[in-house]
Amino acid sequence: MKSTFKIFFGCLIACGLLSATPPACVTGTLTSYIALGPQGCTIGTVVYANFAYMISSSSVAAHQITVTPTFQPPTTGRLTFSGPWSVPRDQMQESDISYTAALPAGSSLPSALQLILGTAQINGVIGSVTIDEQTNLPGASTGGNETLSVFDRCTEVCQMKALDNFNFNSTNISVLILSNHLTLSGGTGGVTLDQFTNSLTLCTVCP
Repeated sequence: MKSTFKIFFGCLIACGLLSATPPACVTGTLTSYIALGPQGCTIGTVVYANFAYMISSSSVAAHQITVTPTFQPPTTGRLTFSGPWSVPRDQMQESDISYTAALPAGSSLPSALQLILGTAQINGVIGSVTIDEQTNLPGASTGGNETLSVFDRCTEVCQMKALDNFNFNSTNISVLILSNHLTLSGGTGGVTLDQFTNSLTLCTVCP
């Protein structure tokens, strides 16, 4: 996953960001979001761009994934990715959905990222659905970049973490680089996932 993230970062630097005013984000397929390129689209004052889909072992194509943008005033933007993620027993599926989020110029506010797991179904006593969201933000305690993680997994005993948060200050951060790594392990009965959501709040203390 780290090598994929570095490749994506390199592409971002090479491609750059266009200065033209991008359109508002609308519901579409991941294919249509990829086609937006470096211009991207906006939710509130944030420009989301450079969408990429990398598959290491997955039967889910980009056109099968729906991207739904939502805005919650005053400063929260969300992207929900919905798709038919499913693997049978003893099989594994991995894929990466990456993009950038360009913050408004001069932003220096207490902000937050949130990763939300949708409905996962584990059909046996062993199986797992995991999403790791790697960022370019310095980690609070790891010494490296911060990674958010959510999961639903069973190893005879089941555990779930449906939500993860990371608070940061947007000072000196102009562009967030976000890469979501999905891993489905079918275990003893197969697993499914319907969606997950990335959320960005630019001002956590706004009235």
